[in-house]
Amino acid sequence: MKKRILILTSYVTGHGHKSITNALEEELKKRSDIEYKSVEAFAFAGKIGVRIGKMYAPIIRTSEDMWKFIFKLSAKEPGSVRHVVRRSMKTKFLKLLNEFNPDIILSVHPAFTSAVIDLIEKRKKKPKFAILFADLISISPLWVDPRADLMIAPTKEAWVYALKKGADEDKMAILNLPVRKEILKAGAKIKVVDEKAIREKENIDFLLMSGGEGSGDMGSTVDKLLKIPNSRISVVAGRNTKLKEVLETKFQNDRQRVTIYGYVKDVENLMTTHDIGIVRGSPNVLMECITCDLPVIITGTLPGQEEGNVDFILGNGLGLLCNKSEDLLKVVNKMIRNDKERLIEIKKNQLKVRDLDAAEKIVDRLMEL
Repeated sequence: MKKRILILTSYVTGHGHKSITNALEEELKKRSDIEYKSVEAFAFAGKIGVRIGKMYAPIIRTSEDMWKFIFKLSAKEPGSVRHVVRRSMKTKFLKLLNEFNPDIILSVHPAFTSAVIDLIEKRKKKPKFAILFADLISISPLWVDPRADLMIAPTKEAWVYALKKGADEDKMAILNLPVRKEILKAGAKIKVVDEKAIREKENIDFLLMSGGEGSGDMGSTVDKLLKIPNSRISVVAGRNTKLKEVLETKFQNDRQRVTIYGYVKDVENLMTTHDIGIVRGSPNVLMECITCDLPVIITGTLPGQEEGNVDFILGNGLGLLCNKSEDLLKVVNKMIRNDKERLIEIKKNQLKVRDLDAAEKIVDRLMEL
């Protein structure tokens, strides 16, 4: 008989959860012994729940201080979040549970972990419950519930944090965050670092991204990068159409060196054809850059949620950090000086750290439950 897997995710709270879900779905489709269903977990609370989920994008785009407050509050009062979520999702979730009758439930969003375990705990036929942390190091307490049958952490740091919060080591695994097949295919073509070609390349191509929602002062960053001789800059404004229009107007006289994109579906083509990524500390964007062997300079992180990702990048030699916008040129110079020695070193480290089989390993581990 086929095993049934129910994935609780969110398609409305940014690119990350959706990207992880898509990567897992691509692997699940290959398995003839698995039937799966992925659902928008915020929809269990109806239209109000979906509206709450959709608030994430405008909040992180316009008010990081508000997001910091929300993140810290949820971390301080996880029990309250659990209670509210459980009550709001109970009716529709239990209806789906009875209809689909899964053998395994996998949550890739922290808001639904403990609430779901509460709801399934008293059932006669209780499905196994697994959690896949979608953050690298800065793990919210909402992610961790010792009652889970499996918790998958993407880093040793996240694994240690979960253990401190009461997780059972025997029910933990450390596996890289999965990335979509398009990213994997593009990255798989890069097997070695061609040092000679990198050193001889005249232009320096920068890829400037700020997540799927597009945020931050990207225009100022482009101004700074234009001061670098032989630089060319591609900017991905994401779904932020207003930002795209502003940038196109601002750099209409620099079109030979500056290219503005909106939301890009084939971002892997940009990642593999540029030399340096200027990015926010989003875990999925970072993992996609690593898979495509694109050295990164992190210029910002969401308070609380993404701050620890910097430690992951710096600790593994996968990129550099620019704390202040006025230091960007110094950081770029640090990466490309001495005949691009640091850039080459970072690319080699990325090839060592990435895992092209992460999704396969995660599904294999789920099937062991």
